[in-house]
Amino acid sequence: MTHDTSAFRQRYRAQISRWYNPWLHGGFMLGYGCLAVTSFACQVSAATLWEWLTVPAAMALFSWGEYSVHLHCGHIKHRWSALFYKRHTGDHHSFFVEGQMVYETPRDWRVIMFPPWLIVLYSLGAAGAWLALSTWNANVGALCALTLMVGYMTYEVCHVCEHLPQDHWIARLPGIRQLHRLHALHHRRDLMQTHNFNIVLPLVDWIKGTLWWEGKDTKPKATSGDHP
Repeated sequence: MTHDTSAFRQRYRAQISRWYNPWLHGGFMLGYGCLAVTSFACQVSAATLWEWLTVPAAMALFSWGEYSVHLHCGHIKHRWSALFYKRHTGDHHSFFVEGQMVYETPRDWRVIMFPPWLIVLYSLGAAGAWLALSTWNANVGALCALTLMVGYMTYEVCHVCEHLPQDHWIARLPGIRQLHRLHALHHRRDLMQTHNFNIVLPLVDWIKGTLWWEGKDTKPKATSGDHP
């Protein structure tokens, strides 16, 4: 049965509350996120080189978490994560499909960005990591929490950028251009459940062999394994 993306978009947009403001949505995420990052950054004092190694370690942890949640909650249906699955596979992957990846108005951010309350909940988890690690080393705790928050904000920003028109100047920036292409491939019906789950840094996709790349004029190829 052929999926009618245009009809789905019409139905989805009709269900968005008239009180929804995309600029408040994005502004809250950026404002609250920057406040949280600044708060954690203020806890860092004269960090040593080995303490700064917390940043790449925490970013690797974030990449693993991003991959795992995206795959196991967003693309595998469980009772305990049914709402996440519906919002991601049911809504996001019905709203954006291969050939129709571009959001048309800022109100479409509703189907791209996480709900505003999630960054608050996430920041509480980051604060928990900060408190736990600070019992051992205060700088490590603060740098870990700071990096996790930056990862979340980067995810939101990158995801919006990955749904920009391909010829938009932001979408053509080095790094963003490659992520834009990887995410477009992830939205292909034959790839969305098996490849390109990282949005920010395709580290875990590369490690697990689920990184899939093909250019516009090249034959398909994956990092490992056969085509699903």
